[in-house]
Amino acid sequence: MAQQYDNENKIFKKAVAFVNQTNQNLFLTGKAGTGKTTFLRYIRDNCYKKMAITAPTGVAAMNAGGTTLHALFWLPFSVFIEDYALKWDEQDHHIYNKSRLFSTIKLTKQRRAILQELELLVIDEVSMVRADTLDAIDVILKSVRRDMRPFGGVQVLFIGDLYQLPPVVKDAEWQVLREHYSSMFFFDAKVLRSSALVKLELQQIYRQQDTGFINVLNNIRNNECTTEDLELLNGHYKEGFVPKEGEQYITLTSHNRLAEQINQEELVKLAGRMHNVKAIVKDDFQQGAYPTEETLALKEGAQVMFIKNDVGEDRKYFNGKIGVVKELLLDKDQIVVSFKDGTADVVVKRETWENIKYKYNKGEDKIEEEVLGTFSQYPLRLAWAITIHKSQGLTFDKAIIDAGTSFASGQVYVALSRLTGLEGLVLRSRIAAHSIRTDYQVVGFMKQLLEEEEMDRVLVQCQRVFLGQILLQSFRWTALTEAVQELTDSLVNRNIDNKPGVEVFMLGLMTAVKQQEAVAHKFVTQLYGMLANPEEVDYQKICDRTSSAVQWFLPRMETELLDATAKHIEDWQVRKRTKKYIQELKALLLDFKRKYEVLKHCLTIATALTKEEGLEDLVLGANVVKDETVATADDGDGKELDTKQVTLEMYLDGFDIAQIAAKRGMVEGTIYGHLIHYVGEEIDAEDLISTEKLNHILTVLKANEGKSSSEIKMILGDAYGYPEIKIGQKVLEKE
Repeated sequence: MAQQYDNENKIFKKAVAFVNQTNQNLFLTGKAGTGKTTFLRYIRDNCYKKMAITAPTGVAAMNAGGTTLHALFWLPFSVFIEDYALKWDEQDHHIYNKSRLFSTIKLTKQRRAILQELELLVIDEVSMVRADTLDAIDVILKSVRRDMRPFGGVQVLFIGDLYQLPPVVKDAEWQVLREHYSSMFFFDAKVLRSSALVKLELQQIYRQQDTGFINVLNNIRNNECTTEDLELLNGHYKEGFVPKEGEQYITLTSHNRLAEQINQEELVKLAGRMHNVKAIVKDDFQQGAYPTEETLALKEGAQVMFIKNDVGEDRKYFNGKIGVVKELLLDKDQIVVSFKDGTADVVVKRETWENIKYKYNKGEDKIEEEVLGTFSQYPLRLAWAITIHKSQGLTFDKAIIDAGTSFASGQVYVALSRLTGLEGLVLRSRIAAHSIRTDYQVVGFMKQLLEEEEMDRVLVQCQRVFLGQILLQSFRWTALTEAVQELTDSLVNRNIDNKPGVEVFMLGLMTAVKQQEAVAHKFVTQLYGMLANPEEVDYQKICDRTSSAVQWFLPRMETELLDATAKHIEDWQVRKRTKKYIQELKALLLDFKRKYEVLKHCLTIATALTKEEGLEDLVLGANVVKDETVATADDGDGKELDTKQVTLEMYLDGFDIAQIAAKRGMVEGTIYGHLIHYVGEEIDAEDLISTEKLNHILTVLKANEGKSSSEIKMILGDAYGYPEIKIGQKVLEKE
């Protein structure tokens, strides 16, 4: 199995270049064992783009180290047809058009920020993704990003083997979808009909070394299985085969019930005590996404397999390696597993899987993972039998396959491709010719793979297109204009100190941004025209025009946006009731600074376009300006604010305690209590009490540790109230 970057693997390297140096949508495929998972891990660790990693199911997402498509885009588990004419009755309650979709999903500020900032969407195990799901994602991204390019201009990396498990669609759903799609495979999505998709196939097989077996698998994939191939496979049919003790065969079944039955029967046969090992599940972790059993039933002598790769330097085991439980040292949180191949015993400890969601950190300008919950269990499962579905991605030396009529289309190939070679294959029933047919649409799609000799030419072409897109995007001012407008609109219901002065500043800022936007729009129109015909582009002219545009914008941005906003922040941050306003101004100033850096980087991009070579060495990302004081937007999750949060929001909008109490119909003591809850976080203690008073209260509290609030009140005297004492207690609690 490939675990490191294979420098000799040309296709691997080209695929990395397509991801890092272009905005081209890419389908990366490969036979079982060619290193698709290794590629995903490499991109995750070595890509500068803001990315989200997804998969169609919870378990697949967990294995990929990401989240599900439905969780990232809040998709309903239903049929999607963008322009479907709904009757709004029982017959179409499971059908979503664009209108119903947007009435269902809750796009909070944080969720919008993630999708607006997203640069690379990775979809793993894409063979299971439905075409209508992909079209729903396209519609959401276009709307949120206000960009009518496919997927709203986000680059999509599809990873998977279409000869593996297909998408699931119910008969009733297909009756509706068949009028709009020729198949449910992802490549038949409407968004991909008008969008070029570069298709690359990893060729180097790391799982199988048996060339005869590799040829048979290739023939099955391409619907070219010969009589000789079938005879070769059926030569491994052994009626009534029972493995000898210690041979460590695993049976691949079509149904979970059969696998569980075999495992339980074999476990019962073993002597010794049964141990039921419970997983440790914390916080939010859906049962359907559990990577292994919540309760692991084990005995010493049980045949088990690993469900994770060893991340240590020694790589003592891999995902799918089979062994035997030698010792159960559960009091030490250890299980010792031995192997028949003579390799050293492994002391297995609990592994932890994380359920994550993505959030956008504006201060750092990156999409981060937030852990919602964890699942801790020994990375093992009973291994006398496993379903085809759960075997996807695993590697076995020996397997018993029952390729009977219960196998779905394509599952015979999935089962066979788990093996490292023919010598470990045992068939419990003969393989019929009709059971190894591959879907003709998949075969047709796979014939469109990019030839190796074409890769360099297409890559250079895509690199130049991407550089042009970067230039166009750099001079788009819409996001800045909308940010200024949003802050201006929010001032209407604020009670900020010297509000007229704020309004004058915001009016001047808006005027400057709109004037710059008008000039930027004219330049974008010119630039678009110069890039329109790839065969006749004058890159030197583009470089000269870009340089002139940058020289026009930079000084105006400095004086009209950067300096003006920084000066206004300096003047207003000393005033009362401006904390929230100052935070929003800092976020706006950060937007201005980043746009300024992007424009400076345009000079590098434009110069690179004039050169024939060296594009692969170009640093495409502009210098990222960071500000840790700029907060990440709250997700909100669509829930209403609780009463303390309502008070906090009003306070941050500039209203004092008396005004909040009057507006909310509450006594001032209650409002104090709400705000004290946030002391040390959103509110500084000195916002509610003078520094002199606070210091005296803290001195008294420290000298009288353990005394009640009423006793402290008696010591302090009538000049101090209980809310002020609570503030002091809160400060000490935070220290």
